[in-house]
Amino acid sequence: MRLHQKGFLLVALSRADSLWDDEIIKMAMAEYGSSGTYWNNTLRVALDELAAAGLITRIEEKLALANGHTTLMFRYRLSDFGRTRMLDTGLLSQEKTA
Repeated sequence: MRLHQKGFLLVALSRADSLWDDEIIKMAMAEYGSSGTYWNNTLRVALDELAAAGLITRIEEKLALANGHTTLMFRYRLSDFGRTRMLDTGLLSQEKTA
């Protein structure tokens, strides 16, 4: 059984110091076998929701040209609160935090 999308995003961020949104989205699309604008936008909304909840933090932003359009990109990092919540919910085990 696969993790729900937000859980996958949190786990991916817990395994890296930080990731750009397009990197995380590419990983999630590969994991779930999805593609296209709808899924790209759905995952961006999920990242926004996780940031709004304080589980992840935007640490950098940049403008990038993608598909002929200028896009605002964000680099995310798992917050201490996010790590604590992942431990509380079982998404992250104690051994992985040591």
